[in-house]
Amino acid sequence: MYKVLIADDEKNIRLGIQAMIRREYPDFTTFIASDGQEALEIIIENEPDIVITDIKMPRMDGIQLIKELQQKEIKASIVILSGYDDFTYAKEAIKHKVRDYLLKPVNRSELFKTLNLITEELEDSQKMTYQHMDEYRASQLNYILLNPNIQKEVVEDLYKKMKIDTYPDGYFVGIIETEGKIEEEHLLDKINQLLLSSNGCIPFLDKDRRVTIISADIENFSMLKEQLGRDRHFVFSIGISEKEQDIRELKKTYEQAATALKYHFLYPRRQVILYENVKEKPDVASLPVELINKISNMLGTEREKEIKTNLRQVMDFDLIAHSSINYLENLNMAINETIFKGFFKRLGEESLATFELLNKIDNIYNFDNFHEYFHALEDLLMRIHEYNKQMKSVYSEQKYMDRAIAYIRENYHKDLNLAVVANYISLNYSYFSHMFKEYIGQNFVDYLKMVRVENAKQLLKETDFKILEISEMVGYKNPKQFARVFREVEGISPKEYREMKG
Repeated sequence: MYKVLIADDEKNIRLGIQAMIRREYPDFTTFIASDGQEALEIIIENEPDIVITDIKMPRMDGIQLIKELQQKEIKASIVILSGYDDFTYAKEAIKHKVRDYLLKPVNRSELFKTLNLITEELEDSQKMTYQHMDEYRASQLNYILLNPNIQKEVVEDLYKKMKIDTYPDGYFVGIIETEGKIEEEHLLDKINQLLLSSNGCIPFLDKDRRVTIISADIENFSMLKEQLGRDRHFVFSIGISEKEQDIRELKKTYEQAATALKYHFLYPRRQVILYENVKEKPDVASLPVELINKISNMLGTEREKEIKTNLRQVMDFDLIAHSSINYLENLNMAINETIFKGFFKRLGEESLATFELLNKIDNIYNFDNFHEYFHALEDLLMRIHEYNKQMKSVYSEQKYMDRAIAYIRENYHKDLNLAVVANYISLNYSYFSHMFKEYIGQNFVDYLKMVRVENAKQLLKETDFKILEISEMVGYKNPKQFARVFREVEGISPKEYREMKG
């Protein structure tokens, strides 16, 4: 455990002290020297923790030995031996900050008392040293992970300063994420204890306060899973990188572990997820943009069932589960941008709960798993859906919309577009477009088609005008376009409609 050197020119004294120490402290390693010169050579070679030295010795006395150790910056706890007539020497030794001094002949209990005090101090000092090194390593490792442009040579130099081996047989990086109120430092201490006997393991807290582990042996993660899993109330997941040979590639392996950990969102029952098992999942380039737009357009209409059906189609779990996690992240981003962001500022203070949910749903990892996220997404959509329905009743009272609708119904037969109507009622084009869709439940083009077809139906049913003439009368110079639009809205041609209505 500790190493002790005994230096004394009297053979019986040095051997007697050695025998006492061996009996009382069997874990200690002891060395003996007959003078200061021999003691110095042994100290340089073996670096003992404690040096017990006589003051008067040939070749090099105890005072000179202490000075040599201080000059060479060799740190050891010094205990001096002296007789009653050596008090002057003892005073000189005390000036050099020796830990204690013992009178000859050495009393057994006094020796043990001194050694116990020194070992307690060494243990406390060692704990402080380990804690300081752990904190230093954590800060430097996070510096490596957070610095995108750090050179490999700089990384290599930092590892030397941190006293981290190069892992010649390769290493893995694992990240542990927990649910609940367990403190990160407490978990780190627990994992340090579990890995105490495992060589080549370095646990630390990353920037997100997650326990991150560099390990030469992947089996250490299996052991942690088993040990941590014994507490049924402790919910955790571990993402593990592939094996990497080059310690300078720590950032890459850390990102692999972080990516693997994300898949716990899709597979909440898996406690350990390996990067090698998810890295081949394909990226899906195209998002269901049209469906997302449909949902956005339907909000506030009487199409609640269609909204939910389209949402389930957008959030197709089978497709999501077989794709890269990037697909779900991009999907969430598209939903937020297309549907939610436009409503954020318009939700009043009375809708505080909706505000909070909107902020939370911006990041899928604010939820424990996919199903929790999906239900929150559906809930938020329905809240905004109801909100829009209420907003429509407000818009319907506005004179602008009344004027716009009246203008369209009076001038549908002309070359009409959104800009013309917006200009007529003196509203900004973009604002009017948005307000029109909120009020009507469909965009301007579709509404104009509906008005024109309604009037065409009346003319087909009540007059003898030719279809070509009716086409021009409702705003279509091209009869083929009129027929196409009519069929699109009614499902049959103008001719079929006239024949059906007699």
